[in-house]
Amino acid sequence: MATDLLSFGLASHPEKAAVICDERSLSFLSVHRRANCLVEYFRESGLKIGDRVALVAKNEIQYLEIQVACMRAGLILVPINFRLAPPEISYILNDSTPGLVIAGHEFGETLAGIDAPPTLLLDQEYEKLVSGENDRELDAIDLNRDCTILYTSGTTGRPKGAVLTNQALYSRINANYYEYRVRPTDVFLQCLPLFHIASNVTWSYACGGATNIFLKEFHPLAVLDLIEKYNVTTALLVPTMINTLIHQPEVEGASLSSLDKIAYGASSIPPSVLSRAIDLLGCGFLQLYGMTETSATTVLRPEHHDPINRPDLLPSAGTAGVGMDVRIVDDDDRELAPGEIGEIACRGEVVMRGYWGNDAATAEVLKNGWMHTGDLGYKDSEGFYFVTDRKKDLIISGGENVYPREVEDVLYEHPDILEAAVIGVPDDKWGERVHAVIVAQQNRELELDDIIAFTRERLAGYKVPKTAELMAELPKNATGKVLKTELRKTTG
Repeated sequence: MATDLLSFGLASHPEKAAVICDERSLSFLSVHRRANCLVEYFRESGLKIGDRVALVAKNEIQYLEIQVACMRAGLILVPINFRLAPPEISYILNDSTPGLVIAGHEFGETLAGIDAPPTLLLDQEYEKLVSGENDRELDAIDLNRDCTILYTSGTTGRPKGAVLTNQALYSRINANYYEYRVRPTDVFLQCLPLFHIASNVTWSYACGGATNIFLKEFHPLAVLDLIEKYNVTTALLVPTMINTLIHQPEVEGASLSSLDKIAYGASSIPPSVLSRAIDLLGCGFLQLYGMTETSATTVLRPEHHDPINRPDLLPSAGTAGVGMDVRIVDDDDRELAPGEIGEIACRGEVVMRGYWGNDAATAEVLKNGWMHTGDLGYKDSEGFYFVTDRKKDLIISGGENVYPREVEDVLYEHPDILEAAVIGVPDDKWGERVHAVIVAQQNRELELDDIIAFTRERLAGYKVPKTAELMAELPKNATGKVLKTELRKTTG
């Protein structure tokens, strides 16, 4: 059994702000009472332990109380990416079969159009529903129950629902306490959507009695404003957000003295971008490498973000996270020696129980007690892990392996390039050729032949892009990860 997510905050500072969004604030006591009212609604609606509640909403202030209420009622929360098209949302609803959908008011028409289950909108009626002073005492949380189903981004096919038990969630929270150094005095800025695995970090700060600030839509100037206004101590972003932030002229005059660290993950970050961010923002950096199914598999901690003394570690994903075993394996699941590239596998209490209703997909990735991530990488002699690329993104050109991330890191060194993505495209001569897709810095002119020459000075010949193209922007998913599947569809 485990204590409730709000137990510490309620016991130590019930009137303190637990969550802030759009200048609205709710105290720990308010969230507690509202969650209790929601539990009563769930029961009156006929929901039973193990039933699912889907949530389609932006980072609304109600997100915390909904998660708390579901855990108290023994229900399984299914957060859904609000940016999905109606048929995609319909697929997840049909797959998870929720008894109730909670939705932001702007998504009511979308859900009505796809014949969704009974829907509770986050509107004035909802606010009346949770307005009672329900001070029902807290029950212990059953760690063996399923807690959340987080659907993968589905970049390689239909999304799959990763099932987390309460045990897995609390293990992630405990690991975050250590890696983030959570303190009750912290103010945490959540820039990522809460349907993402990043929600675990929000629950960690809530459980630790700290204040959460929810950003509904990312904008770099909004981030700077919130840091200054609320004395934010930790912010969570993805690399594309960091890259955008450091290219804002307003950064140099921003008041960032309260900021202790920026945490980042979800995709790789070019060392040149990371080095500039460290220099410009003047705070610590914390990288967490993982996936929906695993949480933080490895961690590159602030002391290892050292462009001067250890620039070799900037491309690293760090060492094994707290409570995690990590190894590199070959196609026969044999562990490889340091320096050899293979698939990254991990195990620990934070790992998902399996995919919802999909035993075949579960068996494919959970083999011999280890979660097989689908990422390629290696471990060096010091125990630092380096992610070279996704297995599916590996380019084999003329019989040679080309890891797109290595080429992308070089492209980001060019002063006129804002973003870059490298993919393999079919080629009659080479099997696949290395192709670069580039976004130029604002008001900069780029000659593609010059870009290719730039990489030729820094890379072996077989790694140099044979073709390149300019785009106004790269296609990305809701968490800022470049969608290479979309690029492959439009490039030949």
